[in-house]
Amino acid sequence: MTKSVDHLISERAKSRVSSHFTSAPSEAPPSGFKPHPKPLLLSYGTPNNGFFPIDSLDINLVHYPFEHQDKKEARGESLKRLAASSSNSASNGKNGKAESYDNSVEVVRHTQDPSIVDLSTGLQYANVEGHKPLLQFTKDFIKRTHNPAHDQWESILTTGASDGLNKACDAVLNPGDVVLIEEFTFLPFVRFSDHAQAIPVPVKIDFSNESNGIDLGYLRELLDNWHDLKPNLPKPKALYTIATGQNPTGYTQTVEFRKQVYELAEKHDFIIIEDDPYGYLTLPKYQHQRPTNDSVKSDVTIDDYIANHLTPSYLELDTTGRVIRVETFSKLFAPGLRLGFIIAHASIIKAIKNYGEVVNRGASGLSQLAVNNVVYGKLGGVDGWIGWILKMRQRYSLRKDLLLHTIYQSEAYKQGLVDVIDPKAGMFVTFKIKFLDARPENEIVAKMKQALWKVINFGVAVVPGSNMAVDSKFSAARSNFFRLCYAPANDDAEIVESGKRLTDAILDFYNNGEKF
Repeated sequence: MTKSVDHLISERAKSRVSSHFTSAPSEAPPSGFKPHPKPLLLSYGTPNNGFFPIDSLDINLVHYPFEHQDKKEARGESLKRLAASSSNSASNGKNGKAESYDNSVEVVRHTQDPSIVDLSTGLQYANVEGHKPLLQFTKDFIKRTHNPAHDQWESILTTGASDGLNKACDAVLNPGDVVLIEEFTFLPFVRFSDHAQAIPVPVKIDFSNESNGIDLGYLRELLDNWHDLKPNLPKPKALYTIATGQNPTGYTQTVEFRKQVYELAEKHDFIIIEDDPYGYLTLPKYQHQRPTNDSVKSDVTIDDYIANHLTPSYLELDTTGRVIRVETFSKLFAPGLRLGFIIAHASIIKAIKNYGEVVNRGASGLSQLAVNNVVYGKLGGVDGWIGWILKMRQRYSLRKDLLLHTIYQSEAYKQGLVDVIDPKAGMFVTFKIKFLDARPENEIVAKMKQALWKVINFGVAVVPGSNMAVDSKFSAARSNFFRLCYAPANDDAEIVESGKRLTDAILDFYNNGEKF
């Protein structure tokens, strides 16, 4: 039994109550009142599903990431060999329409299957928490992958991770509260904390190659001596961390490291907001050879993946309900669905639900329908979804290793001008400009701006570390890096070419006297 975390919920969130103008009277019913067994609705402003213009949907799936490219290439070869084949022409489809497909999910207007969201439900107004089948999936999925250490947790669907982070801030941060944030981070979170009128305080990151990200010694010193180091600020109310595949650095915290951070949260009584958009994409270590599809093929089973490859969440350490875990389907399904979920103590989920009734009334029913019915209607539920994740993981592993291999083979790396962090998860690589180590802070910032222009001139887009700093002055001495993302490239050739252009640009920059 966990102790109450109500004292950690913001006053703003506590002041909200859940109500709806169609609700029955709030006072006790008169003596002898019995509810009718089959009430008819003349209250809700919900159109009957008969008014919906869509009668069914077909969702055609791929068997693995980038299958469409393989099919296109194979089809091209078939056309060359069998130009006169009518069956081959038919398989191409007409006017760009989808071909007949054996891996599809049909969504109908009505179904009796309780695990499926039909159109009459998915296109209708829904509870703020989300449709029951998908909400149950989030709970079953978390139990399978990151089972919380206490039993008073709940789940709620969100319109993506950003919505989840904003709601987490609203739930626990009062005006004037302090929230600790990794010094380089997903900067929209700072805007969410600003919206709650909280005060962001950056936490130093350790940029050594085998780092856990957060500089634990710095964090411990800061918390233990807070009133001396930050005399004008209250002690922190929350810590925001991207603990696995950190954005932008790519670092992943070990379990032992997380235990020490959680002990600090217990000692100093603050919430941990764990943002995990990338954590399921765990990545094997680079093997110092040019990777191929065959070299990264994996026979990892689902049980092996969960036990030995998936880094445990802070949820699994949380015995007192102080962890808010924010997840999203953006990186594993599709960002445009704007769909995610939050796992947290029931009191916090209640506060988030009340906020959802004010701001956006919950996630899109069509998005929920698409994800739920693909997972249950075709993939086979939780383990089927994890099986898809393993296919994603394999493809990301190849991309990561191709980028690292290209950098390691470059003249810039061989001369010691640059270095990279081999990420244990996610989609980001830290690309360090080594020759700017230990330079004066103002010089690092100026040189990195010049280097960025050189990189752009060579035809590759990157993100300077300083663009993702909570406090650019605080982090200036550690800003000599670019964030590289291997997710957007169209194919492996683009990843190799971008790595070559990047390292050639830095070599040219260095040879030109560190000038554009």
